[in-house]
Amino acid sequence: MKIFILFNHPAPYKIKLFNGISNVHELHVIFERLQNKDRNKLFYDGNEPLFTIHPIKGLKLGNENHFSFGALNHLKKNKYDLIIINGYSTITEMLALRYLKKNNIPYAFYINGGVAKKENRFKHRLKKYFLTGAKFYFSPSEVADKYLLNYGVQQECIRHFPYSTIFEQQIVEQRISSKDKRSFWLDKNIDEKKVFVTVTSFIKRKNNLELIKCWQKLPKDYGLVLIGDGKEKKKYLKFISEHQLNNVHLLPFMKSLDALEFVKNSHGALYLSRYDIYGHVINEALAMGANVIASDKMVATKSLIRDKQNGLVYDYSSSLKDMILSLDQYDFFQEATNTARGNTIEKMVAKHLQIIEENK
Repeated sequence: MKIFILFNHPAPYKIKLFNGISNVHELHVIFERLQNKDRNKLFYDGNEPLFTIHPIKGLKLGNENHFSFGALNHLKKNKYDLIIINGYSTITEMLALRYLKKNNIPYAFYINGGVAKKENRFKHRLKKYFLTGAKFYFSPSEVADKYLLNYGVQQECIRHFPYSTIFEQQIVEQRISSKDKRSFWLDKNIDEKKVFVTVTSFIKRKNNLELIKCWQKLPKDYGLVLIGDGKEKKKYLKFISEHQLNNVHLLPFMKSLDALEFVKNSHGALYLSRYDIYGHVINEALAMGANVIASDKMVATKSLIRDKQNGLVYDYSSSLKDMILSLDQYDFFQEATNTARGNTIEKMVAKHLQIIEENK
């Protein structure tokens, strides 16, 4: 089949997915921009694309928005067996969707996740217009389905796929010994006996300051490592300095493979986001065999974490301090890695190919 996909930016896990699809089908992709404004350049280190990319000219608006007639004009000039539109939030995507709708051209719609929010009637109707009308929908989980259903999409049109950034070979086979963990952290000049990690963006939505504040109440031999960057970095540093939290460490954004080593050697991976339309860091931490504490506001938490079976669910009414202290009581390694094995890039590609075949 000759397939076309419109997507906002070349995220590494999308490149891997598209490469897998291109092994079977002739795949053509338009990326609206080469990089989102709020993404570190290291984020885009990854595999080389094996599919055809069609560059378009356009105007970048804010962190993610984009205005171009390029995708619309491409669709006018080219015929495809399957057209997939990944999102509706940019002007470029809206123009493409309007053209497809107006001309009764079948297409599939793709979401990476989603959280329905209260909004005014106009905004709701606008979203409903752009979200409805596809032949079928790709959704990463039943939790994300609620977003589509909220705008009038029919459940029978939704197709599920495992959502992953991890290859099967990356999943940890054996636990890291306490001795090796200790050696790993000492090599990084971090000498706390137990070290907890969060790979995150330093922005308000990720709720990292709440996590840092909790470290005032924890034993001094508990270390916290935050890996990332963002607008709130100065705020974190100021709080850490004012409260003499010498056991809290901020490390710069790093390549995914490097960050996973930190998670693998942690005593727990902690994620307190106020909301995430998905949250790949959850599956990545499970793949490293880490004991995970994850906010119930993240779609990935609801989709992947079974409380006290393969991780702990934090619901904001819980005592975060007590939950962190309780992690020693659990060994989620086997259940965590088993969950991750059900959510690999290989399985994601295979499921996409199956959905495409079944919806010719």
